[in-house]
Amino acid sequence: MPRLDPLRRRISLTEAQLELLRLCSNREIKPGPGDDPDLDRLAAAGLVDPEGSVHRLVADLAVAMAEPLVELWVETMSQAGPTVSHVVVRGDESLWYTEPWPGAADDEVVFVKDELPQLLWVLARLVGFRRSTPPEVARPVTAPLRTIAALLAAFSAESGGGWDDVRTAAIAGLDGILGEMSAEQREMWIAVLATLEGTWRITCAWGPETRHSRGLAVWDCGSGGFWARTSPAEPLRPEQITPDAEATFAPISGGDLWKAFAELLPSKAELTEAAELIGRPAAGGDAV
Repeated sequence: MPRLDPLRRRISLTEAQLELLRLCSNREIKPGPGDDPDLDRLAAAGLVDPEGSVHRLVADLAVAMAEPLVELWVETMSQAGPTVSHVVVRGDESLWYTEPWPGAADDEVVFVKDELPQLLWVLARLVGFRRSTPPEVARPVTAPLRTIAALLAAFSAESGGGWDDVRTAAIAGLDGILGEMSAEQREMWIAVLATLEGTWRITCAWGPETRHSRGLAVWDCGSGGFWARTSPAEPLRPEQITPDAEATFAPISGGDLWKAFAELLPSKAELTEAAELIGRPAAGGDAV
């Protein structure tokens, strides 16, 4: 059911309904009573009027999606299921983001408008950020990428038991999963797996090339704190994704993780350089 919440600047609709609104905005179609049930529902929700003019929030969303200055993708995976959120920053220092609900049965998406100073807080909420200090005994853990992929595939599997069951099985089968490693590494891996509650990754892009992007991959281990992948660094390049490549996760405090959020964002110089490549006006301000 499409919904409009102008006070909180929120729109809830499906991708198909968003496309219908785009067509209305471009005057490619004009709604008429009874012509299309989806259009009737959009009109009833106040998203489009009888003349085919879309609500100002819809028009703003369309411009943001068509002309992004910076885009971020937030991918999470937890016991409740996977989610992907899209954040779009405009040149006028406003932003739109989608707020997904894990395991949602329908395909409706909630789009929320906010302001640039709130960007880090938006990212923090989307990944479940909290104040956290790593345990004093925490040390970096290392394993081949194929092992990491196998672990994450097990935790994200829909069959074969729930998150806790998979975690128990992973710890029980540690010898087979992690192979030969030092006693200290084995102990650290057991601690990480025993407290793992979810994983998330943020990718920020502002231009057409790989160098115009940065990323951050983190494991949320609840009482065990946050663990950031320090190598290979995000965003992964194709040549880095080999089965034998070593991946290292290091404990990170909540304060340092907040700084890492800020470091994902491009500077004014980086935005200007990317703008010159794609022929768009350079952004104002010191940085995003």
